[in-house]
Amino acid sequence: MLRTILRERLPHHPKLGRNVNLDSKSWSYAVQRQGAAIRSVRHQSAIGILNQGNIGACTGNAAVACAYRLPFYAPGSPGWSFTPDQAGALAWYRRNTQLDPFPGAYEPEDTGSDGLTASKVAVEAGIIPGYRMAGDLASSLEALMDRPGITGLPWYNSMFDADAGGLMTVNRASGMAGGHELCVDEIVAADDPDNGTGKMLVGGPNSWGEEWGAQGRWYLTADDWWSLRQEGGDVYFWEAKSQPAPVPAPADEPHWDEEDLDLWNRTARFRQDRHTSQPIVAAVQALKTWGAEKGFR
Repeated sequence: MLRTILRERLPHHPKLGRNVNLDSKSWSYAVQRQGAAIRSVRHQSAIGILNQGNIGACTGNAAVACAYRLPFYAPGSPGWSFTPDQAGALAWYRRNTQLDPFPGAYEPEDTGSDGLTASKVAVEAGIIPGYRMAGDLASSLEALMDRPGITGLPWYNSMFDADAGGLMTVNRASGMAGGHELCVDEIVAADDPDNGTGKMLVGGPNSWGEEWGAQGRWYLTADDWWSLRQEGGDVYFWEAKSQPAPVPAPADEPHWDEEDLDLWNRTARFRQDRHTSQPIVAAVQALKTWGAEKGFR
């Protein structure tokens, strides 16, 4: 099986800092679907909302926010070398940039980093025994009911301005500002009394202070979250120390290479748009069938 790696340094907006680092080997460690009914959940936290300022440390911020949530950290437990504050997030980011495949390191260079490397840092630090990639929305939501995760997303300019409830609008016409890493720790079911949208939401803490969004928290519809995930995004769910380290499942690795992945990402909007012309509808269906055969979701 050909192993492929997609790496891209995204535009470096000072409030962002996530780069693309995708390895097809991750499919051998994919989250497995269980068929569970999706319900509202929010994981208990032992850390406040942090603020990365104008340093592209979002990967460190997302990782330390995830680490200081159940089931990884119980309030009152001894802490780790990465403290539950902005200093700890910067230390995590510093280690990220030392291990990631991109040139330069923080400090003095503010290079940005990626979620895959942030997960490797968690293993190196003894916080977790391993991690899994989520390859489809259903398995992501099932995993999110059990534990928080980290997710890297392309970030459009429209997403900077969340409403008072923290809900972001994904307007691709607004232009891409770069990439951002976030901790995701909550599901709000569509029929939840606290959900006024009628759509399933996912959310978590951002790293821009409590003044942004819903006292520092972000939300996306589950469909928007996954459409961004399909545009070169990613999501990783860590295993708690009480669980064994994940073992690979080579048969689950997809039959695609970097050119296939590039085509899939470039046609994301075409596949998602609503079409009425029958030849175009047929072309979209053919693309989706081809993507499924390749292992894309």
